[in-house]
Amino acid sequence: MRNLIKKLISVTNLSFARISTVRHASSKSDAQKPKEEPKNVEQIKKNICVEKYGGVTTLNIDRQMTRNSLDEATLREMTEAINAFEKDAEAKVLVFNGEGGSFCSGFDLDEVGEKGYHTLVDAASRLLRRPLCDKPTIAAVTGYAVGEGFELALACDLRVIEDTAVLGCLGRRFGAPQSLYGGRRLTALIGLSRALDLLMTGRPISGCDANAMGLACKLTTTGTALGESIKLAKSIIKFPQNALIMDKLAAVNSQLNPNSEESMRDEAVMQSLLGSAIEDLNQGIKKFQGGIGKHGKFYKLTDVPLKDWELEETIEEVIVKEDEDKNKKA
Repeated sequence: MRNLIKKLISVTNLSFARISTVRHASSKSDAQKPKEEPKNVEQIKKNICVEKYGGVTTLNIDRQMTRNSLDEATLREMTEAINAFEKDAEAKVLVFNGEGGSFCSGFDLDEVGEKGYHTLVDAASRLLRRPLCDKPTIAAVTGYAVGEGFELALACDLRVIEDTAVLGCLGRRFGAPQSLYGGRRLTALIGLSRALDLLMTGRPISGCDANAMGLACKLTTTGTALGESIKLAKSIIKFPQNALIMDKLAAVNSQLNPNSEESMRDEAVMQSLLGSAIEDLNQGIKKFQGGIGKHGKFYKLTDVPLKDWELEETIEEVIVKEDEDKNKKA
């Protein structure tokens, strides 16, 4: 049914809402006057689906052919959905989820190559807010959560991560920079040393690794992240929300204060480097479109030749090592 509606949307460019009401009876008297559970409202757009379970709202990214990568249209739809959630007095907690076994694989690099990096960054500006929402947010991380998908998970207040998930700054090999706030969020969550490791090496980590680093509030098994996230959300909405939101904002602002002199200076430096980084990214996109570096494979990347002095030092180290091995055998 959902796929049929999505086909209609692609033709008509309209969004649909599907409302289902569940009735149940626990006794004969109840059977005479059926009691209604909260409505399950599903809004289906071209690239996302929004569902409501009482006070819990789920925002499901649905671009499964590209592991839920983010193009301009998807980012616009997500922005509208987040703004609607913020304005809905009945909506208490927002859960981000990816359809088809992956959370989000970051920006659609094909579209970055076509429309330019700034186009997608501008479309994603609402997702880069600090905090993402005043109300509580949860990321149900399954499959790939990389690049801007990793940042989206970091931007959420809580993360329920499956043990087989893959997270990291995988755009590093294409020269794609993280957002100006992505590094700050990551550092605030896991510390400078570990953050630099992930940012500079671009290496992927498993859900188990992410849990060990402190990124997960709950580690769960494959296929259960969304259910566990909804369960967690329901445990949160039972509390009075005003005090909860105040405490959340105080904690977030204490770690991600954008007004300090050092932060403003660092942001100016990063902005000055952005132009050169985009030039590198454009070259990386050509590699991506040529199949180089896709799926985490680096086998086609060209090795950087060593300078003469580096080569001499390397040869000398090898000779010393061989001599040591000979002495040990003797």
